[in-house]
Amino acid sequence: MRERKLRGVGRRLERRARIELGDFPVDAAWSPDGRALIVAGGEGALLWIEPAAANENANADAGAARGAQRLGAHAGGALAVAWQGGGQLFASSGQDGEVRLWDARTRGARVIHRDTTWSERLAWSGNGRLLAVATGRALQVFGSDGASRASLPPQSGVIAAIAWRGKGSELASVGNGGAHLHRLEPGLESRAYPWQGACLTASWSPDGRVLASGMQDGSVHFWNIGAGTQSQMRGYGAKVALTSWSANSRLLATAADEIIIVWDFSGRGPEGSEPLQLGAHTARLTQLAFQPKGALLAAGARDHRLTLWRTAQPRQPLDADLFGDEVALLRWSNDGTQLAAADRGGVLTLYRVGA
Repeated sequence: MRERKLRGVGRRLERRARIELGDFPVDAAWSPDGRALIVAGGEGALLWIEPAAANENANADAGAARGAQRLGAHAGGALAVAWQGGGQLFASSGQDGEVRLWDARTRGARVIHRDTTWSERLAWSGNGRLLAVATGRALQVFGSDGASRASLPPQSGVIAAIAWRGKGSELASVGNGGAHLHRLEPGLESRAYPWQGACLTASWSPDGRVLASGMQDGSVHFWNIGAGTQSQMRGYGAKVALTSWSANSRLLATAADEIIIVWDFSGRGPEGSEPLQLGAHTARLTQLAFQPKGALLAAGARDHRLTLWRTAQPRQPLDADLFGDEVALLRWSNDGTQLAAADRGGVLTLYRVGA
């Protein structure tokens, strides 16, 4: 595997450890304090990784860290993991039809949902009180105690993505035919936001004003919930499977091919304006994620490259790194100081990220 660095305008990615997972990564979630990372593998493994311990092992063993502890497995393959905001719980789902609730203190789990259909989408509310589980066309909500809180009527198509709005109890679900917004507290209330076409992503601006969705037809659709308006930006050459908001809610990064397209929502919004284009990759982008706190944007692609951008300096990346296979996963720690990246070959790299 090639491990040389690619040239950028600065050095922001400090490699802390490189870990052989022994499995294809499908999802990952950081603990709220950034001291642990849970990785879900395509063959079923759930791995517990502590960056501090991995870094110590890397120093002792020439970078070949052995910092992964196997917690358990989902038969047939794991699908998703999600960590409770500010809490000690995390959830996992797999092809065995189970959703498990884990206690990080004991690292024990219990099954809170079982179905013949896979649950591919998990999401904790910002306040950590509610866990949303999407299973096919059905959407269920559980409390942090594992008890069922709500079971919503089946939607017209398979749910492609779910996302909570800010710190409250409003949940968006998207799929074929548009979006739905569900208010869970004080009482259950759902409202449809129809649109012809298949939605692929659900991304709330951090201020909770705009819901954005990448579309199968090569466009991005926006619902301004507060203003009651919607719009669509076209011109992509393929389906838009990646959307990510900046921490200040001003910028929305999107991708359908090898170019990152960034829309500016300040002022009157993106309608009628030219987007910013960031180009350094030579193959289709697979991962895109703005820093949760800060102004940096991380991207990964099929060209085996990880790039780090500051949108105010769009001509070339701030820093970059090269993997042995396409980048399959990117996850920022909640404070934005750590970045986990993994390729399809099962190699996870942990970075400390400079300002």
